Formats: sequence, structure tokens, C-alpha cells
Amino acid sequence: MTKAFLSSQLLIKISQKLHSEQHKPGLYIVATPIGNILDITFRALRILEKAKCIFSEDTRQSRKLLNFYEIKTPLISCHEYNEDEVAITSAITNEEIYALISDAGTPLISDPGYRIVNWCISKGLDIFPIPGASASIAGISASGLPTNKFTFYGFVPAKACARRSFLKNIKNVDTTAIFFESPHRIQESLSDMLALLGNRYCCICREMTKIFEEFKRGSLIDLINYYSGYKLRGEFTIIVSGSGKSEINEDEVLSELSEILKTNTIRDSMKKIVEKYDVSKKDFYEKALKINREN
Repeated sequence: MTKAFLSSQLLIKISQKLHSEQHKPGLYIVATPIGNILDITFRALRILEKAKCIFSEDTRQSRKLLNFYEIKTPLISCHEYNEDEVAITSAITNEEIYALISDAGTPLISDPGYRIVNWCISKGLDIFPIPGASASIAGISASGLPTNKFTFYGFVPAKACARRSFLKNIKNVDTTAIFFESPHRIQESLSDMLALLGNRYCCICREMTKIFEEFKRGSLIDLINYYSGYKLRGEFTIIVSGSGKSEINEDEVLSELSEILKTNTIRDSMKKIVEKYDVSKKDFYEKALKINREN
């Protein structure tokens, strides 16, 4: 596969295909890598090369990407505070190709760009998505949680009061939930999720596609314990199960309950089991009594 991919014949074939494609004027929404610089499509690179200019959230970060691929297209800073101004002063016309990128991943997904896209639509410009990397989609695909229905919430509110109010409002949503969070607030957010959503199954994706990529899966209690004492760094994507009861392997629960009962009272044992598996205390109490008698 490596030899085929690097063969000069294949590279010539790809180059010919890219150069033969006709690209209409308009604004192209171009996805860029979320970490690994190789995670970008040939088509995206061609658009970035052909564009009159590239609107970028952070031109310094974007320049690293362009330099790696030897693309000389001018960059124009476009962030949430200057989107309208950029659209007007950049002399956007319906005769040229323009590109919009974010710091990483698919533009507009918890990133600026909404206003400039709508401004272009209002002026009759065509909008073309160039799909590619997305942290939310990459995260849920590797989470082990249901993917048939999910809700993306973006960044969790930074202030404690707003965050708790937000979590209360989504407590009964039964779809898998996806959040972004910064490293210095991860513990606070996980603790609030535990308090307000219950001890749900969770997958935390850190530094996806990068050297220190990490996926940690387990209950919220398990993950809070795992990350306690860590000096956390990197980008975090949090995937949490919905409000519906997850399928519980009863044999697994009873086996663990039996072990816990050997060194704990029935009351303390049930508390541990209910917190970890989010099961009904009533359903397992009689079974705990039976196991305790047998032990």
C-alpha cells in the first residue's frame, strides 16, 4: 500500500485529476487537520492553492499548515469580532474563489464563520463545503457509544452557574452528548456532569490524531478519579451517554457485588454498585441479601 501510494504513476494520476477539475467561484468551507498535518484531502489543498485569499481564525496557526504544503495564498484574519468587517472590506466578488478555514477541523463547528457565510449568501455567492476532519465526529466514532443519534453542544459554559443550568436543561435528553472542554476546566465539568446527569458512561478523547492521543472510557466517577492530580494539557472532546439506561450486564454486576460484599456492609456495597452502574437499588437489594447469605 505504501509503495502504491508513493508511486510516481499514482501521484501523476492524482495531480492530473486535481488540475482537470473545474471550480466555480464562491466561498469554499475547507476542513483542515485537527492534529496530524497529513489529515487533509487533496481537494482541500487544491482549493487553498487556487483561492484568491483564505479567511482564517488564527493566521499564525494557518500559516504553518500552508507552509508545510508550500501554499502561498494570502491569509486574512477572520474571527468572531471582525467577521462582518472582513466580508465588506475584503472586496469579495462572485468572480473569484475564496476559502474559509478555522484553527483546526471543520469551520463553523464551535468556531467563527457563520456571519461571513451568511453575508456571502446574501450577496448571491455560492457556498461549497470541502469536508474533512472534525473532532466531534472523530471522537464519537471511537467512543463506543451509540452513533445513530447524537447531539453536539460545543463548549460547555465556562462559569459554574451557567454550566450547571445548562446541564440541568439537557438531563433528560436521551441521545449521546458531545462536548468540547479546555484542560483547566475538565475536572469541574466532569464533577458537575456527575452531580446533574448521574454516573453515566463517558469517553474522553484527548489530543486526537496527535503524538499523545488518548481515549479514556468508563463511568464519570472512574474518569474523575483517573484525571485527579494530573496537570492536564491538550484539547478535550467529551462523549457522554444519553439519559436512557445503558444495557447492563447483570452477571458482571452481580459478580462485582459479590466481591464488594466480602469486605463491605450491604448498605455500602449497594451504594458502590448503584453509583458505578446507575442501576436500581430496589432491583439488586434482594440479590445482595442472597449473595451475602451464601458468602
